[in-house]
Amino acid sequence: MSAQLPNLPQAPHVSLSCIELSRFRRLAQTRVQIDKKTTVLVGANNSGKTSILIAVRNFLATTGQVFGAFDISFDQWPALKALGEEWEKLTEDPVSATGDVARWEGQLAALLACMPTLDLWFDAQQGAYNLVAPFITSLNWSGGAVGVRLRLEPASSVELLQKLAWRYREARQPVKDLKKEAYAWPVDLIDYWLRYPADLGGVLVYKLDPAIGPLANPLGAPQSLTPQAAPVDRTKLSKLLRVDFVPAQRGLGTEEAETRPTASAHRVGLFSNQLLKYARQHLNVATTGQGHQPELVSAIATAQLELDARIKVALTPSIEDVKKLGYPTLHDPQEIYFRTRIQTGDLLDHSTAVQYRIEGQQADVYLPEYSIGLGYQNLQSLSYQLVSFRDSRLKPDQGSPAAVHVVLVEEPEAHLHVQVQRIFPRRAAELIGPVAPEHAHLSSQLVISTHASHLAHAENFDRLRYVRRIATAASGMPSSDVIDLATAFGTDRETRTFAERYFRVQHTDLLFADAAIFVEGAAERMLVPLFIERDFHELDKRYISFLDLGGRHAHRLRPLVERLCIPTVVITDVDPVEVTKDAKGRAVRKAAAIVDPALLECGNDTLNGWHPKQKQLHLLAEPKDADQVWSNGNGGRVRFAWQIPVQKGGPWPSSFEDSLILANIDWFKDLGEQKNQKPAEDESPPPKPVGPLHAAVKTVIAQPDLVALGKDLHAMLRENFAKAEFAATMFERISLGDKVACPAYIADALAWLDTELALSKQGSE
Repeated sequence: MSAQLPNLPQAPHVSLSCIELSRFRRLAQTRVQIDKKTTVLVGANNSGKTSILIAVRNFLATTGQVFGAFDISFDQWPALKALGEEWEKLTEDPVSATGDVARWEGQLAALLACMPTLDLWFDAQQGAYNLVAPFITSLNWSGGAVGVRLRLEPASSVELLQKLAWRYREARQPVKDLKKEAYAWPVDLIDYWLRYPADLGGVLVYKLDPAIGPLANPLGAPQSLTPQAAPVDRTKLSKLLRVDFVPAQRGLGTEEAETRPTASAHRVGLFSNQLLKYARQHLNVATTGQGHQPELVSAIATAQLELDARIKVALTPSIEDVKKLGYPTLHDPQEIYFRTRIQTGDLLDHSTAVQYRIEGQQADVYLPEYSIGLGYQNLQSLSYQLVSFRDSRLKPDQGSPAAVHVVLVEEPEAHLHVQVQRIFPRRAAELIGPVAPEHAHLSSQLVISTHASHLAHAENFDRLRYVRRIATAASGMPSSDVIDLATAFGTDRETRTFAERYFRVQHTDLLFADAAIFVEGAAERMLVPLFIERDFHELDKRYISFLDLGGRHAHRLRPLVERLCIPTVVITDVDPVEVTKDAKGRAVRKAAAIVDPALLECGNDTLNGWHPKQKQLHLLAEPKDADQVWSNGNGGRVRFAWQIPVQKGGPWPSSFEDSLILANIDWFKDLGEQKNQKPAEDESPPPKPVGPLHAAVKTVIAQPDLVALGKDLHAMLRENFAKAEFAATMFERISLGDKVACPAYIADALAWLDTELALSKQGSE
């Protein structure tokens, strides 16, 4: 007996490694690295995350018109309108006329240069030759990068361009002499495409040269196609790649119920709807035995026979009455039978098909689907959609499964509980992946866009892609690019580990904010947002992320701040230290009150190592703009704020608490003093009795000597002063309307941030 042959190795993998988008909406030129498993797109509102997903979906769509004029980047409109103006001058149909072919070829090149493109770059191993053969550019290919371009083409030849030009000229001719203010359609070529999007044409597929692709030239622009480039049969791409898309769940089933093709009076739930779709596609089998679910076929057949018999018994009396009219005659069919055709999907097509039983309740008590929470409905719906995508990919109507399956999920966090958000990326990747050994060679990749910090931080920085808005001049087009956060920290593993753990534990929303404010401690974290709400009304309308990180650690996130390029304020302490030597001659740095700044150093790591990189304390007393504002030259600006003397020659605070006290000396002195007269209705109520913390403050500020006052405050705060309780008490008093001033060094930094965001808003409009 011959020995059993060993299992043959699986076919090599092919995976999508990178996409490049050009001239699609605000994505003028964008590259997104795709992880082999899960890619998460993060970024502020209106940064372009959804546009990336929609672009991939639209370019890969095989049916229907999916592109519109607004999908073309705004900065390409002037060139397209100029083409339209040239076509308005035509006096005869260029198809039948003898014209300048070179001129038309130039116009065709100009038109195609304005059109959106999507480049797909695959990482293919040598054994995948049969899958990528239509797209390779070298006979010596032995594995590696394979590039495919998809381009929207209103015309792919001079003849087609001439037909388009004449159609536009005919539409424009009756109104071309009217003023644009009158608005008579079409105003220009863009306006024409808005009404006739079909004239934008379709998507053609081309192969790209990997020798000049993103792997060979990471910083280069997408390569150009030659006019002689020939398109590839699009069906070849469908054998290589399948893309499925899950849009944001905004209506929780209402859209699906309202757009169902049947005119049923009921509405099935969101999960029921997905279950129904799955059943119709994968479980609808005839009772002849054709199908892949033998047990289900047998059960349906038994139910069908019983149903047929019961229908016959119920309807036989009415049939006998019909026979009295002479039907059937001798030559007609003599007996009427009832043969139902049960389809599994039809069994689920009603509003109570899916029900739930509460654990521990009576066995016959069930609740309808709509009685459970929206979070569970959405979770179940998403899960069934992903499973359905997987099964449709693995069991295609014809041919073999696509080698690469990419599932795009837009904002899955809608109505998902926080606990589910944390595990969603990992579970979703498992649901779309093949489970059978014979499919182990197939690649499944998940791309998620999200606004949820819990979901984003479930993955490490390797899988996060930050979609960044680029500030432009008022006359320019708002645009975005994508930052690969996997490279944000370079080779500094320690800093990267710190950042990942901080984000995961604190669930910071920095990756989704318009601006960031780093604060030193709990007191600033509590009171600075209150000062913003009260004193900076425009700033209060913006999405600001607060990070309680402290001056000793804020610099650890410097690489990330540099890459995000959002306006940032770092509020930190000056940390004065006195440098002495111990008995062994070693330097000893001890915290000290600021009496003589020339004898002290700044002990703050952020101010020492990031900006302004200054250790001599006395040089921080009167900072200039250059000392306070750092810029990376790429749009990223950070304003540093630290304590400065309250007044020239006056006390110099060294923490937020003593800055707050010194900025509100009179308020603290009056604290607890009762007014003799009854306040009017529109006045604030008299102060509450002073507590022990405020009593301690009042005792210290009674000191008339300003230098001694600063020293005494420093000593008080470093002893057993409860800073958290002090901050909570101040929060309460400010909330009740007490006129407590924000320390000047913080107020100035907030004013700077307000101006920065106002400028960025103007640039995006």
